[in-house]
Amino acid sequence: MTRRVMGCIACAAAALALGSAVAADTSGADVSTAAKPNWLLIRGFWPAGAGPEVQGAASGRGWLGFGRGDSTKRSLVLGSLRRVGGKTQFAKTVLPKSQGPMMIVGSQLYYHLPDISGKPGALRSVSLLANGGVGAPQAPPVDPESVPPSQYDPVVLDGIQVGDRAVWLLAGGSSSAFYLWACCTRAGALSPLTRLIDPKRNMTSLQLGLDSRGRLWLAWLDLLRRKSWGAARLVELDPDTLSPRTPKPLASPGSDTWVQPLKLVCGGLCRATAVSLRGGIATWAPGERAATLMPLGTRLHPAGLLDMSFNSGKLVVGSARTLTYRRPPWSAEQISIVRGDARGAHARRVRSTAPVPFVTSSSFMWQPPIYGAFVPGALVFFKLYYNFRHDSETRVLVGSLPN
Repeated sequence: MTRRVMGCIACAAAALALGSAVAADTSGADVSTAAKPNWLLIRGFWPAGAGPEVQGAASGRGWLGFGRGDSTKRSLVLGSLRRVGGKTQFAKTVLPKSQGPMMIVGSQLYYHLPDISGKPGALRSVSLLANGGVGAPQAPPVDPESVPPSQYDPVVLDGIQVGDRAVWLLAGGSSSAFYLWACCTRAGALSPLTRLIDPKRNMTSLQLGLDSRGRLWLAWLDLLRRKSWGAARLVELDPDTLSPRTPKPLASPGSDTWVQPLKLVCGGLCRATAVSLRGGIATWAPGERAATLMPLGTRLHPAGLLDMSFNSGKLVVGSARTLTYRRPPWSAEQISIVRGDARGAHARRVRSTAPVPFVTSSSFMWQPPIYGAFVPGALVFFKLYYNFRHDSETRVLVGSLPN
């Protein structure tokens, strides 16, 4: 249920640049695998050093988008993956005149038009298509960013479909204060959520989720100041008024050991999941006295969390970890599908692959992290490489594991 890349409240109004280009190169084999490897190397898709503007799953494909660096056109290049007939298929498309913040909501990519002020311009959306293309840009029926007071420069952080309407999470602020809202209520009004912000912490990874019983949840990480870890928070919102249903948000049990980013997956209930300082993956849902730790990594080699989903009521996790060897290639990143019970306990690896696309003397280096998403029948993944001798020369390893 991966949908997008989320920013923190403090960065919500920052304008983001977007772009890149692409061509398929080589297929290869794994160092070690429990499933048939299936990957390709893509040339020129990723501009070295740039982080993705958007990442998630929609229309049966996993998507990853970068800014092209063309300052006048401000275009976004989107790469997408699916697995068909046991093979990984890659497609790319370019979306002109686009800037962040942006996110995937359902099958739609929401983004902003460029603005000469440097701030995000008008909100637009395009359909992400099953063939890897995009539809025609459209303005939303109601622009949620036009509802809060304009002096706070409100921007959308996340959105979700609730019945017959879209619900949006927005943030804004001034030099002295930050504000948080949900929009719009059944009556078309704004719901203030600023009281959920803890001034002693950094609120980040905000996202909305809807469980199968129709309960609407807001989840985030409350990071310790000047740290990249903290505690998970969840609060249920009334789907009509968008007001919190409890006086205070629910907090993940135990100490502040959750590392950003947080991911939310919803089935019969919504679960917050993130990497733990202990190296494994922690997962927790309201009503549970303790978080479940999936022992998929160590403190020295912590696990990477790619994506999560529910399958027949059981939690399925896409993860990554570093393997070390006593001979070349010395190390490799293992990408795995792990299945546990409904809470993630009794986890076991059911699929794994550890692709090594370059010899040890190669000038190409891996740029962490690995990006992944569950799509129908598979976990698809992107792994970025840069050439330390030629900064502009990059490769992106793309692949899939059957689920």
